[in-house]
Amino acid sequence: MPADATLVRARERESLRGFANLLRKETSAWWGARRWQVNAALWTAGLGGLVALMAFVLPALAEATGDPNVIAAGGPAAFGAQMGLAVFFELGALAVAIGVVVLRQDAIVDEKQSGVAEWLLSKPVARRSYILAKWVGALPAVLALMIGLPAVAAYALLSARSGALLAAPAFLAGLGIVAIHTLFYLSLTLMLGVLFSSRAPILGIALGLALGGNLLTSLLQPLLYITPIGMAKVAALVAAGQPVPPDMVWLPLAASVVWCAVFIAIALSRFEYTEF
Repeated sequence: MPADATLVRARERESLRGFANLLRKETSAWWGARRWQVNAALWTAGLGGLVALMAFVLPALAEATGDPNVIAAGGPAAFGAQMGLAVFFELGALAVAIGVVVLRQDAIVDEKQSGVAEWLLSKPVARRSYILAKWVGALPAVLALMIGLPAVAAYALLSARSGALLAAPAFLAGLGIVAIHTLFYLSLTLMLGVLFSSRAPILGIALGLALGGNLLTSLLQPLLYITPIGMAKVAALVAAGQPVPPDMVWLPLAASVVWCAVFIAIALSRFEYTEF
């Protein structure tokens, strides 16, 4: 602060008034406490342990029981690497989506119920800044702690199991698909937090879509092209370097990005008229 002034005028756009301070609040909630350490350890150990189990333990059991898939894959090492890669991307993407919903279900609802949101908005803060800070503040933590660190562990384990480094471009492409898949559920949960005042409908809708999506697509296959429901399996195929029809990759990716924008737009629009 300058020595000749007691107050410094904040230079912000009127439409995003208060965004910097709110973003600082959201960021510190993730990185200013032990929350990031807990999530880093939980997701890295959980997904890394699952990959280790599938890559090192399952092949030994399969070989001992004479599973023909071991020979078809080219031996225990190749079989383990294939299984570990498939499990990390398919089950891992689903686990991260569920984790995002559970972790962010009360991001807005809790503050509405406790009066924190009303108190914050009584200050010179634009309502859209409140919503955008929630989304932007969670984004780096979700990508780094729930996807990035587990991916490093999985890549190291699978490379060690196969005896050579996995193809990094294919692996990163699969991670990109998982990231978009995760952002869909992050945006959906944020929107639901604006639309509802309790956690039950948020969990019911978001988790219902994540867990029951495969049933929906079996009944309505066009949903595979306009939702991220089938993206976890596509991510596994892409990461493994297997051929995937382009429309099964690019259409769901583009649709998911559009859905994210729609969810954020609805949240911004509805929150402008929310009464406390």
